[in-house]
Amino acid sequence: MREQTVDAVEDFVYDTQNASYNRAYKSWRRHAPTSFMYRYHAHVNEVKYTEGRPAERDDAESVERRALMRCSELIGFGLLIFLCTELFGSTLLIWLFRLLGVDIRLDFLTLSMQGSQWPITAVRALRMLVKFGLPAIILIRVLRLPAKVCVPLCFGGLPETALAAGLGMLCTAVYTVADNSGAVELSQQIFEYKDSAAVIVYALFDVFIASALAELLLRGAILQAMRQFGDVYAVLLTAAIGFLLPNPFTGRVSELLIGLGSGYLMLKGGSLVKCIILRTVYSTLVYARLVTVYATNSMPLWSFVLLLLSVGAIALSYYVISRRTQLPLRNRRSRMPWLRKLAAFSETVTTLPWTAASALVAVIQIFF
Repeated sequence: MREQTVDAVEDFVYDTQNASYNRAYKSWRRHAPTSFMYRYHAHVNEVKYTEGRPAERDDAESVERRALMRCSELIGFGLLIFLCTELFGSTLLIWLFRLLGVDIRLDFLTLSMQGSQWPITAVRALRMLVKFGLPAIILIRVLRLPAKVCVPLCFGGLPETALAAGLGMLCTAVYTVADNSGAVELSQQIFEYKDSAAVIVYALFDVFIASALAELLLRGAILQAMRQFGDVYAVLLTAAIGFLLPNPFTGRVSELLIGLGSGYLMLKGGSLVKCIILRTVYSTLVYARLVTVYATNSMPLWSFVLLLLSVGAIALSYYVISRRTQLPLRNRRSRMPWLRKLAAFSETVTTLPWTAASALVAVIQIFF
């Protein structure tokens, strides 16, 4: 009779389109010298005795809970760095710039930066680099994530590329409708700037560099750490984290949708490239609507939204038809029930204050 065993690493399904990522992720889970891994191996029918009685041993759920809470503490630390940088990063950078004699200042009544456009652009870009890059580097180093896991590259897969572009269009369509009133004021502010070169440089930085850094943190580090507790759980959790990151409410909705789409792409395509494409398409089209709809009036709002919805739906349909037998995420369950996993993640000493502060800001934005 074959002996039955439970092995958390071997029982996991590694089935993305990227075979190199599959092997690297399994090897990382099995061999990485870190305490953040959920590893459990036991013989189902094996019983050990101590002094004539069955010896107590950890079950799979308790081992999973400990690993989940360790990951939560680390991720919460990274998110607190993100929050502090968002809240105080500009003030600190402006203070440093003023020490160097740069013409820039912060209006504490409106919380807006004033002065030369290039220093303002530099402050915004540096803050973006720190708030995404520093937590990502810390998580990757502490988790000992190999490059093929945190930055898996797979440039093939036309259906996944089409899905990424299509989801980016659909997210932009939702954002455009939800942010119609705010976009008018924003477009007026942008095109009143005298130094248009600085605006263009920041837009390019926001579209390409910031998109890559955001996906490196959310899908390259956080999702990889949480995937061992279930694919669906990891996708929903990272999407929820994106929603709670400091943003205007319409931006939060977009982050939630991007998180769901990018998470699915990561776990089906095994490539961070597809996630970056989704966010880059979204960011590019957000800037494009300011030019075409509000600044130049070359396209009515309804035409812009209808175009995005139509092309996005076609791309989504192409993916579904091409991958119709491979659509579901297979790692849906783990030993811990969903509510216990959520509680274990949110009750650690670093995640709890971040969640409370971020949820409070989100509630204020929604209802006030």
